Amino acid sequence: MVKKHLSWQIIFLLFLGLFFLRNWMLPMISDDIPYAFIWDGADRGNLLDGIGPRQRITSFGDILISQWSHYMTWGGRILGIGLTQFFAWQGKELFNILNTLVFGGLMLLLFRLGTGLSLTKMNRTYMLWLVFSFWFLLPDPFLTTLWMCGSCVFLWMGLLEFLFLLPFALKYWRPDFWQTAPRWSVPLLAFSGLCAGWSVETGAAATGLITLLALWHFKRQHQLQPWMITGFIFLCLGGIMLVQAPGEMVRLELQRQYEYNPGLPADMYWTPLMFSINFLECFWPVTKFWLPLLLLIGIYWYQLPKGQRWNKTTKFQAAMVAGALSVMIVMLFVPMAPARAGFFSTAAVIAASLSALRELLPRQEDFYQRYKTVSHIVLAGCLALGVFSAAFCCYVDWDVRTQWLDRIDYINTHKEQDLVVVHQIDVVPLADTLCEYWSCATWNTDILAWGSDLEPRPEGSHNLMYAQYYGWKKVITDGADRRIE
Repeated sequence: MVKKHLSWQIIFLLFLGLFFLRNWMLPMISDDIPYAFIWDGADRGNLLDGIGPRQRITSFGDILISQWSHYMTWGGRILGIGLTQFFAWQGKELFNILNTLVFGGLMLLLFRLGTGLSLTKMNRTYMLWLVFSFWFLLPDPFLTTLWMCGSCVFLWMGLLEFLFLLPFALKYWRPDFWQTAPRWSVPLLAFSGLCAGWSVETGAAATGLITLLALWHFKRQHQLQPWMITGFIFLCLGGIMLVQAPGEMVRLELQRQYEYNPGLPADMYWTPLMFSINFLECFWPVTKFWLPLLLLIGIYWYQLPKGQRWNKTTKFQAAMVAGALSVMIVMLFVPMAPARAGFFSTAAVIAASLSALRELLPRQEDFYQRYKTVSHIVLAGCLALGVFSAAFCCYVDWDVRTQWLDRIDYINTHKEQDLVVVHQIDVVPLADTLCEYWSCATWNTDILAWGSDLEPRPEGSHNLMYAQYYGWKKVITDGADRRIE
């Protein structure tokens, strides 16, 4: 009955419906509001405490002015932050729709990249594996796919990076792809490479390593073509423009002076304490969720005859996992590395696992018949866990949304006061417990404490920006500063 009525398209649409619902329930939070204003680099930007009045973005020209200032005084992520400023100007309703399409597009793109197959070859097994991976295994999915600023920087840039890798993957799986490359392939890959390189640091670095391995392979196979070299050159140019932005050093100095970081003061950078924090808060939280993906790859590798374990599929898997793992190792040496930096790396390992699934699928029915009872138990457990976690995440999302909207109504009724004190937003304790075992999947106290909620400090940047955004005078929360550990 399930096979008859639950096609992969229905599974896909149901999952995207859940994703859209969660997008809709999430208000503009954290950096979304400050990026609704023109970036004022002359006055320390929009994200530091004690900033002054800012001018709202009202045109594309304002975004260009803002991004130039941002590039010169804060950082090089002009594509992701530029998108954030566009949606902060146009409204989150447009973002909710487009973000859902980008999320679904990345799922389908990883299928094509990992298997080399057209979408006509998609089936329930592939889609269920993608749903499982995107729901349970992405690092900090709340911050990388739902939060507007985080999604523009990680999810949207991930799409650009994998779009750049797609023709390399298709050429690898099907040597007849672009046997005689069209004339427009060179400018297309130049533009795509520039965008992929100028996206986000971790994704661009992993994309660069994977592309370099691809060039080495195609050269050995005498299949190297101009579009490949052009794409790689422009990928490197984009990466240089990203990491060599003049604002990078300016931001580091401003953060040293003004940002509060009790866990790792600047004089403790590159010490055993830093490496320990980065392992526990970045490397391990990301890589531990690769285990189901690597297990599938391991099953495929193990069932191969010993003399055939280094083949076309395992070479692809090695390249993707190498690109993913190399970035995670480098992040151990970066001060204050967040788990969300592993978004591209996890997506690359998902693509590698799909290549293993493609090879194992012909034996799917035999495996299912042999281990029918175990298969039913595992599938039922995953379904129950998925339904429970989805319901719980939606409950927390709705509860916080209600608190958020009620707060806005309360402030609006008291907006004539010079100072309005509101209650801090709280989440049910289970949300914090869930975050400890799963990842940042929904609201939790840490997210609220570190930038998503207002603060009890009048000079807090988010307090000041929210007040300007809604036309209030001054707003703070009651209670103690939750950032103090």
